[in-house]
Amino acid sequence: MAKSYIERAIEMAKARRKPVEGAGLSEVEHQESGRTTAGESRRRRPVVAPHSTNGHPAPASRLPPIELARSATIVTDHGVLRANRVLVESNPRQPAEGAYRMLRTRVLRQMRTNNWRRLGITAARPGEGKSLTAINLAIAIAAERSQPVVLVDLDLRRPRIHRYLGIVESQFTGLSDYLEGRSSSLDQLVVSLVEQGLHCVLGSRPVDRSSDLLASPQGQAFLNDLTDRLPDAILIFDLPPLLATDDPLVVAPMLDALLLVVAEKGAPREDIASAARSLAEFNLLGVVLNKTVERSEKGYYDY
Repeated sequence: MAKSYIERAIEMAKARRKPVEGAGLSEVEHQESGRTTAGESRRRRPVVAPHSTNGHPAPASRLPPIELARSATIVTDHGVLRANRVLVESNPRQPAEGAYRMLRTRVLRQMRTNNWRRLGITAARPGEGKSLTAINLAIAIAAERSQPVVLVDLDLRRPRIHRYLGIVESQFTGLSDYLEGRSSSLDQLVVSLVEQGLHCVLGSRPVDRSSDLLASPQGQAFLNDLTDRLPDAILIFDLPPLLATDDPLVVAPMLDALLLVVAEKGAPREDIASAARSLAEFNLLGVVLNKTVERSEKGYYDY
């Protein structure tokens, strides 16, 4: 009996589907101590093809690559960074530095194994520490110096990365200005932190209907163009909390993988479970346990 069109289409789709290589992070990362707790690897499926819109390949960008070396430079204040718990080069090292380096190693291994470059970081509720996790993970990756990394503040309703870094709004062009048409240059969005070797796309003015803006042709073109024009860079996106807005679910299909940040004694367990379920169809690398208290040789410390 001849196969129906639907049956043939299903077989062709299965033939084209490529399995995801390597296992995801199967541990819960303890940022403050670097210790891990074994857990079951989450089910993962291949995401929508890179640079795609609603499942269809987007047209390739005709613009030249962004030259990160020519980006506007900003010198940060170590005192401000320390006060905001941002990693800085110091002696002795900050207590959380080793844990972030381990998180970096595990994340990069999976990103490189699967040829991924776009990582989103989110949480169930505000206050879990997702923005600081995104910043410090990006700084830890940038410390390798051989791997370009661009940190993008995609929490359009509450952009905060510039505040953590002690950067004032007059020093950069905000992402919302670009998405809403007040700035037309993608190159001018990228700023470079001299000492950290980190590149950033920062937010300034809050946007109320942020999910509509991200789902718009301009929002999708921004994500595609940024990926196309930074072909060698790891892109880390600080996303809003999952249970506060639908922004992360709008953006997730255009990313390669995600991390979920959970604060000890933070969001209720049912909220964390709900957030994890909402990410079930995407590549969830793992869960980062934040704000723990661990004992060191000199006593207790927290982060």
